[in-house]
Amino acid sequence: IALGLILISCQKEAVLNEDSIASKANSNAKNPENYVPFAGDYVTTAQFPEGTPAHQIITGHGQATHLGASIFIADARVNFGVPPPFPLGGTATFTAANGDQFFTQFTGVNTPTGPGTSRGDITHTIIGGTGRFEHATGTLVGVALVIVGNPTNTVSYEGWINY
Repeated sequence: IALGLILISCQKEAVLNEDSIASKANSNAKNPENYVPFAGDYVTTAQFPEGTPAHQIITGHGQATHLGASIFIADARVNFGVPPPFPLGGTATFTAANGDQFFTQFTGVNTPTGPGTSRGDITHTIIGGTGRFEHATGTLVGVALVIVGNPTNTVSYEGWINY
């Protein structure tokens, strides 16, 4: 369970390199000049529907550009059957203040950083949505620092979106 809490119950840790984010976002862009910066900070909680830290439902409440006060819900799977860093992946839905949504698929790694802590490095690919995000594309990079035992933590995203 401790390792499960490590993935998503997150704390803001690092400032991301903007050139690296732009490169990742533009690698899947059809029209890079139409991409705009995205940034968001969320307080997260995690649930373990199968009773194992390998499957997590993460809910985040926060504020993000282009979304305003918003939430996300992520369905994540972590492979603890290999040595660290532990690969992870899943899907997420980000919901804007007005109810418009965009959907992502994500991959990343969860790396233990010390007793009771780990860092999650996650890359989301935006694959469409609803309302103004119906044809959205882009890339979000998330950095999370998890402290086991915290009921809530934080995750920060930066990236590029086209909608």
